[in-house]
Amino acid sequence: MPAKKQITRDMILSTALEMLRSGGMEAVNVKALARQLNCSTQPIYLSFDNMDALRAELSSLAVDTFVKKMKCDGGTANLYGMAYIKFAQEEKELFRYLFMRQNAFSELQEALVPIMDDSISQIMEQYHIEKEEAHHFHDQLWVHTHGIASMIATGFCDWNMDKVERYLCCQLFQRSRRISY
Repeated sequence: MPAKKQITRDMILSTALEMLRSGGMEAVNVKALARQLNCSTQPIYLSFDNMDALRAELSSLAVDTFVKKMKCDGGTANLYGMAYIKFAQEEKELFRYLFMRQNAFSELQEALVPIMDDSISQIMEQYHIEKEEAHHFHDQLWVHTHGIASMIATGFCDWNMDKVERYLCCQLFQRSRRISY
C-alpha cells in the first residue's frame, strides 16, 4: 500500500495563494513554497508537472477569490463600484496580479466575460438602454473605477473611502444623465 500523501495538492494551492496574496507572484516559486510547507520540492512536483501548471491553477483560484469577495455582501460581482476598489485596497497583491500585469485580461477573459455580461445586462435593465450603449457605459465605469483602484493598490494614493464613493457616484450620475430614456 503506497504511503499517504502528507502534502496535498490543496495544501500546496492554498499556501501558494497566501504567498501570492502577501508577496505577489514573484514570491511564489518552488523553493519558497516548499519552505512554507516545510517539505522538500518533491511533493510539489508530484502534484504539478511544473510551475506553469501550478500557476494556471493558482490563477483560477485567484479569480475565484476575487468573485467570492465581490459577492460577499450578497451583491453581484462587477468590475466597477466600491467592492472592486475595496478589493484593491484589501488585497493589493492579488488585485495587482489579476488586473495590473501584461496580458492579464487575455488570460482571465474566460472568467471575466460572464461578470461583464451580467453587469451589462444590469445596466441595460436599470437604464433601459440597448446592449451597445450599456457595454460602452460599463467600459467607462470600469476604466474610471480601475484607475482609482490601481492608485490605491500601488500605494500611489491613500484616499478616504467616502471620497472614493463620491467620485464613483458622481461618475454614475454624470453618465446616467447623458443616457437618453
